[in-house]
Amino acid sequence: MDVTVKEGDSLWGIADEELGSPRRWPKIWKANAGSRQPHGRTFRDPGMIHPGWKLRIPLKRVETSRTTPPRQQPPAAEPSPAKPSITPFQQRESDDVVQLSSGSLVALSYAAGISTAYVAGRLHRRRRRIPPTSDEPVAITPEPELPAPVLELHRAHRRAFAQRAEPVPADGELIQQEHSIDVPGQIHLGQRGDGSPLRVALEGPGLGLSGAGAHDVVRYLIVDLLRQSSNYRVQIIICSALVEKLFGLSGKEVEQIGAALPGLLLAASHEDALRQFEETYFMRIRMVLERESTDIGEVRRNDPGEALPAILLIAELDDEVHEHATVPLTAGRRAGVGGLFLGSWPEGITYDIGETHRVEGGGNDSLMDALMFHINKDEAAAHLRQLIPDKEDSPAPATGEEPCDWPASTPVRLTVLGHPAVHVRGRSEALTLSWLQLNTLTYLALHPNGVTRDQLATALWPDDLGKDIHNALRHLRGALMAATGHKSVEAKRAPFISASTTKDSAVYRIDRDLISVDLWDYEKALERIRSAVEPADRLGALTKAAELCAGELAEGLTAEWIEDQRYPLTRSQADVLAQLAEHLTDVDAEGALAALERARELDPDTEETYFRIIRLQLRLDRRDDASRTAELLRQHQRSLGVPGDYRTEKRLSEVLHR
Repeated sequence: MDVTVKEGDSLWGIADEELGSPRRWPKIWKANAGSRQPHGRTFRDPGMIHPGWKLRIPLKRVETSRTTPPRQQPPAAEPSPAKPSITPFQQRESDDVVQLSSGSLVALSYAAGISTAYVAGRLHRRRRRIPPTSDEPVAITPEPELPAPVLELHRAHRRAFAQRAEPVPADGELIQQEHSIDVPGQIHLGQRGDGSPLRVALEGPGLGLSGAGAHDVVRYLIVDLLRQSSNYRVQIIICSALVEKLFGLSGKEVEQIGAALPGLLLAASHEDALRQFEETYFMRIRMVLERESTDIGEVRRNDPGEALPAILLIAELDDEVHEHATVPLTAGRRAGVGGLFLGSWPEGITYDIGETHRVEGGGNDSLMDALMFHINKDEAAAHLRQLIPDKEDSPAPATGEEPCDWPASTPVRLTVLGHPAVHVRGRSEALTLSWLQLNTLTYLALHPNGVTRDQLATALWPDDLGKDIHNALRHLRGALMAATGHKSVEAKRAPFISASTTKDSAVYRIDRDLISVDLWDYEKALERIRSAVEPADRLGALTKAAELCAGELAEGLTAEWIEDQRYPLTRSQADVLAQLAEHLTDVDAEGALAALERARELDPDTEETYFRIIRLQLRLDRRDDASRTAELLRQHQRSLGVPGDYRTEKRLSEVLHR
């Protein structure tokens, strides 16, 4: 079965409607990836589909019964977990394990996450590759060499597919398989003695790890949580010195990694980490109370568009940790926070980890001899570096002009006059965003005081009021954070698109501290023109407003709410340029003529603009140019279906022959 993409559609929404669950969107992507679409396009990005495209929908599986036969118990004799091997994994949080050549032990899901990070970087390099010019030699060049710890995980990931007799998915599909927006509920620590998984809650009273093998386990858990931190799922609060100690990295490299990974919130000191964690806890508890919710999980469910990741404090235990973290972790689940400590933590669970990375004490007797996941310093550093987005994703030195009137305090500039675009400070090119993301920003720009969730959803999906905007907002925030390297203090407010709660609904608005908008600056300029008394002040205000006159509202986007406001804004820009020309005529005729030409391009329907241009051209003794302008007016009239208008022709004759 095929469906035709309509404006506002996404794979998430199509899967919800056609396959019964939005989480089945990878099935549609798998069935259509690489397909040819109208206008010579190829379906390469699951996050960007266009109206008119045809997508094949795979058949839904028919469930014959909701009851399933009981699972058979495994044989009594089980292989020792000391030497685990790869087995086919069936879900993202697989219970299967991979033993590395160094003796380290990781979950297969961990291997898949690091491998996919490598695949994502490789795909980015291939997409941005510039072919050699005609005078350059063509050579067969190998791929950049992978660090051995990353290569070993990548091969293990690929072997898992071979063991299931399945082909390795294409790069894009692998990346989509790792995508999730759900906050993880548990930490996968290792295997119990019987081979079953050992997990603890991520949010809650906290976990202490002591003993000779504790550092190796904590290294693994940090990287494992960071690989799951996309889309504001997890954030780790940790001091830079502890990261340097655990991973063997320099202070400068730790700072660079912290700037590149939104999930890693580096504190300058141990004390700063505790203070930041404590402030996060109290702000979240206040949020729960203000929204009359039972816990942060209910806040997430009621307002899924707000970024509320699980917050984990990682620290070495001392008296200050007991003083500042005990109260927050007592209500950790309510606030969505947790703790992981090096040392014995009496307020929660503590495992004593021996040199062989088995549990030798703590917890309860059933956990004795459980084998914990662990990696050494070199592996941890290599895996952590692999999670950093490709260097080309970082802001590049600007080589072109940035939009005018861009306040120095905001990292992002949204322009909606003319073709809509999002510029990031320091980048020479506009950020690539989807149709839905540009529409979202444009709608919010037109409503600076905020809109409710229902208003925004209706504007984006007028024909399907059941749509939920949370995924669109998460992706939009994620794109802006990745491009800017901005890390929000998420406990205070969501980044870039802030959210507040009224009695009846959440209200969303653009964060003015992070995004400046040309439309808002233009409206301020109009106010300065209205309030100017002296001619010089008025000329200065008109000049400033004219700099912002860039074209019709959101040129290229189509929506009813845009059409309603498009021409009034276009007309006002033409009027600003016409007034500027009037002020410049006697002092700068060329500048006046340029302003009038811009006004004509913006609003070609207004005949008076043509006549002012003709009169000024004649004043400058440019009769041929004046005749061409008259012909442009006639051509435009013919395009409107009103050729040979008597009054217009009479005026033209009078002006040209005066």
